[in-house]
Amino acid sequence: MRSVPTAVLQTGSVSASNGSSRVANINVPNTVVQQTLGRLPANGLPTGSTSVNMLVPGVLYGGRVTQVDMRFAKILRFGKAKTDIGVDLYNAFNTSDANIFVQAYDYATNGATYMHPSSIVSPRFVRINVRFDF
Repeated sequence: MRSVPTAVLQTGSVSASNGSSRVANINVPNTVVQQTLGRLPANGLPTGSTSVNMLVPGVLYGGRVTQVDMRFAKILRFGKAKTDIGVDLYNAFNTSDANIFVQAYDYATNGATYMHPSSIVSPRFVRINVRFDF
């Protein structure tokens, strides 16, 4: 028997997808909304704020995240017994692409932290598998 290496190409957490579209949510104080609309928003309090998405949904997407996972396995037979030995290598090229971003556009700081990365792809790691069948 010979081992057969396999490689799995994944993009982000969902295979072959750009993920969800980006948003730019800004919490505008209701005093500003009242000045703009001439009234408070529906069910709005004068001391509250209203969340407004500044982007058209489904138009802006993030960059593609590519992660390569590999598995090497070998089946060994000893009479009626069989052993399956394998090594899984996740994130083989150790990419550190950002996959989650801060999507809240802060009104008070004029968006100082908007689109800063808040999470990156999991680091490279190895898993060893051994299975015995008898």
